[in-house]
Amino acid sequence: MKKIFGILIFTVVVSFVFATTIYDVQYTDVPGPDGTYPSPMVDEEVTVIGIVTGVEFSGFKDNFFIEMSNGIPWSGVYVFMAGDTTLVVGDEIELTGTVREYYGFTEISGYDGAYISVTLLSSGNTVPAPLLTQTADLVDAATAEQYEGCLVEVNDVVVTQEQINYGQWYVTDISAISCQIDDGFFYLDSVNPEIIIVLGMEWAIIRGCLDYSYDEYGINPRTPEDLIDVVSSNENTVIASSEFISCYPNPFNPQTTAYLNLKSDSHVTLNVYNIKGEKIKTLVNEDLTAGEHHVVWNGSDDNNNKVSSGIYFFESYINNSGGDYTSIKKVILLK
Repeated sequence: MKKIFGILIFTVVVSFVFATTIYDVQYTDVPGPDGTYPSPMVDEEVTVIGIVTGVEFSGFKDNFFIEMSNGIPWSGVYVFMAGDTTLVVGDEIELTGTVREYYGFTEISGYDGAYISVTLLSSGNTVPAPLLTQTADLVDAATAEQYEGCLVEVNDVVVTQEQINYGQWYVTDISAISCQIDDGFFYLDSVNPEIIIVLGMEWAIIRGCLDYSYDEYGINPRTPEDLIDVVSSNENTVIASSEFISCYPNPFNPQTTAYLNLKSDSHVTLNVYNIKGEKIKTLVNEDLTAGEHHVVWNGSDDNNNKVSSGIYFFESYINNSGGDYTSIKKVILLK
C-alpha cells in the first residue's frame, strides 16, 4: 500500500513539474516560411494556467488575453472563442484548448467546434507588470514575437501618424521607428471625453496587449487609463483649448515645427533648452494674432551653430486676456 501511495505522489509531482505552460506554447526561435514564428505546439490540445490581463477583445466576452504570473517574455497568449465568460482582469484561470496560428497570431482557440474549457481558480490577483520595450522592438518579428500576447508598455512616445483605415495610429520613441497602436478593446471616439490623436502629440506611457494582425504587431490599450500623459490620462484629449499643441516631426532631422493655436491675440515667448536646462535658442518673443502659428527650429543655437543629437525642450510662455499659459514639449534630434 505504501508503495502504491508513493507511486501516486511521484506521478502527481512529475505531472506538476512538467505541466505545459504558456511559455511552452509561445517560445520558439524557428521562423516559419512567412517570416512569423509559429508555436511549436500548433494543433495540439493544451492545458495552461494564466492571469487575465485584458477582456472583451474585438468586443466579444469570449476573447481575452492571459499571462503567466511571472510576466516574462513569451508568457502571454490570446484566447479566442472561449465561450460567453464573465472573466475580469486579475482572474486566474485554468484553460484547456487547441493551439492555432491565425495568419501568424498564436492563439488558444475554441473556433470551429474545437474543445475549450475555462475554470476560474481565483480572482483579484496582481496582474503581471507590463513588459517595458521600445517601439522599434515591436516592428520586426525577430524581436516582437517574444511580446506577442503579453501586456507591454512603451514610454516617452510621440504620434507619427494619426488614425487610419481601421483605427490604428503610430508612435515612436527615441528609437525613431514607429509601432502601431490599435483599438482592439475600445474606440477612441466612444469614450468621454473623446480621445483625439494629432501629429506630434506626446504620451508618457502607452500600455496594452500586443496582437498580430495584417502583418503588423499592435499595442491595444485596454481602457483610456492605458494612455498616460505626463500630467493626467485625459490631458491629451483637450485639443480645442490648447495653446501649444505639438512639435512635428519628433524625433526630427534636420528641422521640426512647433504648432501653436492661440485663442486670442497674445504675447508669445518660445525658447529651446538642452537637457542641462540651458537656453540655447529663442524662436519667438513677440505679439502674435489669434489663430494657428507654425514656428520652425532648424537645430541651431542663437549663434547659428548646429547643436548635437539629443533631447531638447520647447518652453512657451503665452500671455493674453485669458491669463498666462506655460507649456513644455520634449523633442529629439537624431543625426
